Amino acid sequence: MLSQLLGERYQIVQVLSQGIFCQTYIAQDIYSRDPHICVVKHFLPSNKCPIPIEIRRRLFIRETEALKKLDNYDLVPSLLTHFEDNLEFYLVQEFIDGHPLSVELPVGKRWSETEVFQLLVEVLEILNFIHTHGLIHRDVKPSNILRRKRDDRLILIDFGAVKPIWNQLVKDFITHDQNTTIAIGTPGYMPHEQERGKPRPNSDIYALGMIGIQALTGVHPTHLPEDHHTGEIIWQNLASVSIELALVLNKMVHYHFKDRYQSAQEVLSALLPLASIYTSTQAANSTLLFNFSPQTLPPKEDTYLISGDHKTLVPQFNDQTSKFTVPETLLSPTNIYKSTQDHEKLELQNVPSGESNNQAFDNDSHARNSTMTIFIKRPALLIGLVLGTISGLILMIVSYWSVQIVTPAPKMQDLQLHKNVSP
Repeated sequence: MLSQLLGERYQIVQVLSQGIFCQTYIAQDIYSRDPHICVVKHFLPSNKCPIPIEIRRRLFIRETEALKKLDNYDLVPSLLTHFEDNLEFYLVQEFIDGHPLSVELPVGKRWSETEVFQLLVEVLEILNFIHTHGLIHRDVKPSNILRRKRDDRLILIDFGAVKPIWNQLVKDFITHDQNTTIAIGTPGYMPHEQERGKPRPNSDIYALGMIGIQALTGVHPTHLPEDHHTGEIIWQNLASVSIELALVLNKMVHYHFKDRYQSAQEVLSALLPLASIYTSTQAANSTLLFNFSPQTLPPKEDTYLISGDHKTLVPQFNDQTSKFTVPETLLSPTNIYKSTQDHEKLELQNVPSGESNNQAFDNDSHARNSTMTIFIKRPALLIGLVLGTISGLILMIVSYWSVQIVTPAPKMQDLQLHKNVSP
């Protein structure tokens, strides 16, 4: 197998996985000038899926059309090409250099709430993108989430189970007495409706919620107890977690899909008020910098402070500076937030998305980016304490002299004792 050449171009280097619906390989493009590594997926191999060639070809075309909708999105692997070779069908995708999230989630390892919050926000943005394009991943799990080496961003991979919401992937070859698709997923991360072959967009939300619970408890989802009456997961006694975050996770993993969040955007909106909770744990003397920017933009952007009609590039921060990133999807769709600084005062303005008070800034920067910078100034506190102390002393002196004027101290007189002698 390792010596096989697919499509007369792609040399198989390593076998990644061999499933019923897809076999995945790392391959090298022999016609590339530089050693170009890519991922090749053998779609519905005939030796494992005895499906007529016409149906497999039709499903393959449908799959490629679905994956093309994800093109030009930096947080999923790009579809480079696809081809048919000897009546077999192959997808060629971008190779992501990184490690799976499962490496960071060994049994017994517990993440902090801040880490779990960041995980939820990053993956929810990806899910929001694919769901709005009519797709469901159906196999969200730690091994299908990569942390990209070059920028530590989370990437969602293995879209071999993706299906259009409006179509059943295998309805062309199931029997008439069946009305569901074949169940695809991983135990522990797969909700009840997906086990029955009826996945929904919030089936992916359930899987991500279970990953968050796994990170907080250090326990694999298959080992978490369930309520025998409701089917709900029992986990809060195994973790140290705030009530606010626990409420969000519980709603993500409700047993019945109707009780869960119905979209990734809805979960992001629920997480937005919690951002201040996790940023408040930063050092009191540090500068908190929140960058609201689309995940599709480069990870590093210049940050500006806006004061009136002028912009100033923020200098390099020291080690005491903390940075917390939240994607654009956490913002209200009708408003952006713009910070202005007037001497010692920092003012937060709510500006309609169609207006801009700084046209020059909009022209040479990404218009979709806005920055809220909060400076916590220690000198102001010290000055207040000094002024308060001085005022107190002055008040004490004035009070003392006032009492002296109203009730003067009695005068001491010498008393002479005379001895009276009786005659």
